[in-house]
Amino acid sequence: MEELSYSFHLSNDKNKTIKAKQEALNSPSGTTSKNNNAIQNIKHLGKVNHHNLRQYDNNNELITTIKGSNDIIKDVKDLYLDLFDEARINYNNKQVRDDRKIDDYFYKISNDDKHDLACEIIIEIGNMAYWEDKSLEEKYKMTDVFENQLKDLKEIVPDFYIANATIHFDENSPHMHIVGVPVKENCKTGMERQVGKTSIFTKESLVVIQDKMRSKCIEEFNLAYSKDNKLKKKEKGKNRDYSAYERLKFNEKAEKLKQELNELREDVSELKDNKQKINEEINDLNNDKEDIKKEIDKKRRVNNKIVIKSKNKMQDQINKLTEENNHLKWENKYIEEKYNELEEKTNYLISHLKKVLKKLPKFIQNIVDKMFDNNYSLFSFKHDYDPDIMEERKKLRQKEQESKQQYSYDYYYEEEEELEKNNDDGMEI
Repeated sequence: MEELSYSFHLSNDKNKTIKAKQEALNSPSGTTSKNNNAIQNIKHLGKVNHHNLRQYDNNNELITTIKGSNDIIKDVKDLYLDLFDEARINYNNKQVRDDRKIDDYFYKISNDDKHDLACEIIIEIGNMAYWEDKSLEEKYKMTDVFENQLKDLKEIVPDFYIANATIHFDENSPHMHIVGVPVKENCKTGMERQVGKTSIFTKESLVVIQDKMRSKCIEEFNLAYSKDNKLKKKEKGKNRDYSAYERLKFNEKAEKLKQELNELREDVSELKDNKQKINEEINDLNNDKEDIKKEIDKKRRVNNKIVIKSKNKMQDQINKLTEENNHLKWENKYIEEKYNELEEKTNYLISHLKKVLKKLPKFIQNIVDKMFDNNYSLFSFKHDYDPDIMEERKKLRQKEQESKQQYSYDYYYEEEEELEKNNDDGMEI
């Protein structure tokens, strides 16, 4: 046995109060149960006509009118003539002043802010979740249920006269829009019969009307669908109504939220997959991090060994160079000492030789002086004092004399230079 929801909503204008406006501001949807969907004038009636008969699109095959015509404004006007014209005429006959007479009661109420021109009741059984998987053929069976609900409403509220009743099958769940006029009788002021919403639909009477309509609706539903369902318990605060436009917007919003929920579920699933992939990538990165760390440690150890080895090698080279440097310093010092010692001996020998030379003949002294004269070359010394060279020169002069000057002065000069050159070579040997 399945439990179904049931709604019986009557239009009202309670949203005009300050309390209702504050309630709308504080609600998540930005709306309030006290909706301004009452039919207060002909303009509001035109909006109801526009929505209920779907005059804004061509999808009329999913709209079924079971009472009235395709013009709700005309239906209400005709109903006003039937209900109030006799009372209007009787009222006018009693008036002495023409300005107190009523020419058209329909337009009089439409221009009167104190009364509603008509009332709209919306009846629905089963919510969107129940109907979303049902076929259109199954939904069309609700026509019999709604026709019986019209009869029930006339029986339960005989002073509510129905001008138009239209069923919508094009939204999330089938529902019926009823437009009618509540009438109060035996009025002591004004017309004897008048529009009387507040007299017919009170807070107390609505509770009784809804309870009776609920009981009859589930019986008629089970009979039409051969079911044994029951209605959910009536929730407190449900004696309220929604306009047709608000119902359409609510259903559109509900469908959008449902789509968004499915998209969120897909996003959550995708995020879970992404999370798993990210965790795997993080694990891979951590593993790579450990491998890199190990490789860095390995490189560091190798580098440390190389640095230590190079440092030790460099230190050995430094020690070796230091040792060689010290040895060179010692050798340099030794050579310097030997040089000083040799210089000292040389100076002593020269000094001693000079003393000896003073005792030699003048010619020998002259030779020795020439030898130690820095400005006197070895060649000049040989030329002047070497006996062999001097003998050779003497022979050459004799030979020249014998040749009787056969050679020219230039040739003689070249021979002289060659002789001197030979002398130089001989002395080098």
